[in-house]
Amino acid sequence: MDYYILLKFGHIVGFILLGGGLLAVFISEFQAYRTADLKVFAEAARYTAIFYDSLAVPGALLVGLSGFFLILELGLGFFEAPWLVGMWGLFLFEFIEGNTVTRFQFRRTLSRSREALRRGDPLTDAVRDEARSRLSQIVHFLDIPLFTVIVYFGTVRPDSWAHALGTMLVGVSTAAVLTIVMPRLARPHV
Repeated sequence: MDYYILLKFGHIVGFILLGGGLLAVFISEFQAYRTADLKVFAEAARYTAIFYDSLAVPGALLVGLSGFFLILELGLGFFEAPWLVGMWGLFLFEFIEGNTVTRFQFRRTLSRSREALRRGDPLTDAVRDEARSRLSQIVHFLDIPLFTVIVYFGTVRPDSWAHALGTMLVGVSTAAVLTIVMPRLARPHV
């Protein structure tokens, strides 16, 4: 079997796992925003951790490794094409952010929700605020738009820096809108 085909297959499988994991985390977090029940909030936090660790992280590792070896195999050079710089630059940003800020946050939410559940506390705004910071909301809503930009770079392959930067600006703007709108749309069901 051809080495390039295996790398390309690994890259696609990695993107499927990563994208599926990010979407599953988004949905479980949306459920946490929508609920007024502490049990559902704690369950959503548990599912966020499961989806992140079982889908998003392995997918990211597969994407990163296969992407690195694809660049070497194809002799592309890491800094030659705007689409490639954007693709690996955003990937590294998301990987580092996901394994620092996001990991800390979902572990904190899981821990705080379990503590509140153990104590028999109701789900109040104070419990929500203690479990979730503003920074975590911002980076949470960055994941899917930036993932979409990475996929766009890999498929469309913009060859100008203006096109690449414009696409990144659209992704960041979408994330900003999601950060403002989604928590308001997902008011708890009482």
